[in-house]
Amino acid sequence: MKVGFLFIDGPDTTGRVCADGLVRSLRRVMPDVPIVQFSDFETPAITAVTEVRRLPRESESMAVMRFRHQANVTGDWLFLDTDVLVQKDVRKVFRGTFHIAVTTRNWPHLVNVDSFAEKMPFNTGVIFSRSQAFWQEALHVLEASEIHDRDFMGHQQIICDLVASGRYVIERVKGSKFNCPPAVPEVEGVDLHLSDRMVQAASIVHYKGAERKQMMLKRIERELSCA
Repeated sequence: MKVGFLFIDGPDTTGRVCADGLVRSLRRVMPDVPIVQFSDFETPAITAVTEVRRLPRESESMAVMRFRHQANVTGDWLFLDTDVLVQKDVRKVFRGTFHIAVTTRNWPHLVNVDSFAEKMPFNTGVIFSRSQAFWQEALHVLEASEIHDRDFMGHQQIICDLVASGRYVIERVKGSKFNCPPAVPEVEGVDLHLSDRMVQAASIVHYKGAERKQMMLKRIERELSCA
């Protein structure tokens, strides 16, 4: 298994700190796993990645660039967003027989938004992949989309649609284990005690959204700054 993540330097340092924390967390629990940074030709490498694979910067959409990188690789890959920390070895997922393994939104500690979960039943920040054809098709669909659809939600919807198409063998793994967002304390209707227990037990924690990214930065400083 190889791990791949897209990182391109932005206007502030938050993204780089998160990407660095992701790599440090991977090295802590799976020190021998190859880690590949997908990037452009200008962004410096994140410390401790195995290699950087570069393509010209996609000016109109980072989603297009992400799909282009992922469509270029073969074999067993774990594709991650940079706002993720890996807490346990997850290579056992590849014992299954699938083209793509996606993580469900079974997050009992969070407020459930039914309409959104029905439209996008999988969070695409964590995807286990062994199908180049899946990403080549995803790229083709995305490039044919209207410009305003080539954004974060647009590329997530394409992945969910391809998963539902029946053309690929799909495995669904628990989001509470492999893609677990911590509860945001300020949000009403969440169970913070349950959230703490779930985060501690999870193999992969996903700090999606602006509030959680701040939680991730604090955790990196506390636990991984000297790792």
